[in-house]
Amino acid sequence: MAAHPQQHPIVVTAGRLVSALLFNRDDDFRLALLKRVARKLGENEGYPAFIKLLATVGESADEPGKRVLAATLAVGLRRNDLPTGTLTAWGASRLWQAGSATGGQIGSQLFGSAPLRSFGPIEYLTAWFGQGTQRIRLGSEVFADSLRKLIDLVNADADARALYPRKLAADTQTELEGIYMRGTRERLATIASGWMQGLPASGIAAAAAMIESEPARAVPRGWVLRDL
Repeated sequence: MAAHPQQHPIVVTAGRLVSALLFNRDDDFRLALLKRVARKLGENEGYPAFIKLLATVGESADEPGKRVLAATLAVGLRRNDLPTGTLTAWGASRLWQAGSATGGQIGSQLFGSAPLRSFGPIEYLTAWFGQGTQRIRLGSEVFADSLRKLIDLVNADADARALYPRKLAADTQTELEGIYMRGTRERLATIASGWMQGLPASGIAAAAAMIESEPARAVPRGWVLRDL
């Protein structure tokens, strides 16, 4: 009998997560587990690995798995407690030490105060794509494909489907400095509006990807950068 090809670690982790969520019906347990997985993946590959995990479930044929994961995200949305990842604020470019002896990294004396912002999955993906951060920019095709999968996942639960676009719409009204640039606000508003109108995920993602991004910032030497 031919051996099955080895599964990608993200696929294995996604399967285990979904099984655990289906096994336990307690909302507190489910949300805590999801946040723990996000932290664990972040320790190794960064928050993008968590986004990839969500997208993997979103494009799968496991309907019960999609529903329970989306329902868990709905719990986080209701509590304003989604699993989050951090990106440097777009206004942090003044901290790059491109010509320093440290090889272009943030100077150690400034690292503790370097502006960081926390984002949920779709917000992180959108800010990462649209504005300068410590990560290399996503291509528009990768962004649109990942966004489509995330929306498809969230749509598997009615509460999550109602709550997430409303959160994104509210986020576009925030006045906190350094969170979203103009193009990112416009992109989030486009996602929220199309989503609330019931447009297909592919159409929402395509429209969001077409909005002009802010100019890319030069990547400093010495940084290890990854995309999805």
